Amino acid sequence: MIDFAELKKFFLFNLIGSLIVAAVIAVITVLFSNFNEFTARVFMTLGMVTLHSLISLTFIWDDKRQETFERLSFFTNVLFLIIVVSFVVSLLGIWEVIPSKIVGELYQTLLVVGFAALHGNILAKALDKEGYLDMIVYINYVFMLAVVIMLQIVIYQSNGAYHLGEMFFRLLAAIGIIDGTLTILAVIFYKLHMSKHPKEENPLHGAQVPGQPAQKANKGLSIWVWILIAYLILQVAQIFFRFL
Repeated sequence: MIDFAELKKFFLFNLIGSLIVAAVIAVITVLFSNFNEFTARVFMTLGMVTLHSLISLTFIWDDKRQETFERLSFFTNVLFLIIVVSFVVSLLGIWEVIPSKIVGELYQTLLVVGFAALHGNILAKALDKEGYLDMIVYINYVFMLAVVIMLQIVIYQSNGAYHLGEMFFRLLAAIGIIDGTLTILAVIFYKLHMSKHPKEENPLHGAQVPGQPAQKANKGLSIWVWILIAYLILQVAQIFFRFL
């Protein structure tokens, strides 16, 4: 089994080493080379190393302040893998190992996978509470998977391999609306369940505020839940207005 904690440390230390090497190369290039296409790629590489290093550091800060690793461990592990893939893809794109068109498509896929991981992990927190709630979550998983697959077809269809008709997009819109509606219903029913069982620990609440006693812990929904709800509302609204 993969030890994600060790993998994260390994990747972070490699990023630190890459940042130092890239900075040294950038300094040498500035001092002794002319500014050309190679120089531009060196600086873009340095920028990507720096960006991904800063993003990786948020895992450490988030782990200490908001306990997200424990609350949404699946999502954070997937997000970390996305950062690793993003780093590799960015370098391959900068040095033109793969075409920029494919780079753009891969980043769209990473975005969809990231939201799907967040979506699925939050839904999992509502399981084993009520029988009807479990059914809503499992059905939601089916529609969520369908949306992810269909979006991949949309992302990669621009090469002419697929000829998507209006019915395909209507079906995608309908499935997306059902997906978003089921998720919002799951959150509502989950909140109703927790209101009836106030002594149960609520994994969808925000983390305890540092320096405050347990009884003063933040009782609002986690920021990740609000992000997901906002995304789903925008998804449903965009699809709805598309067909007005």
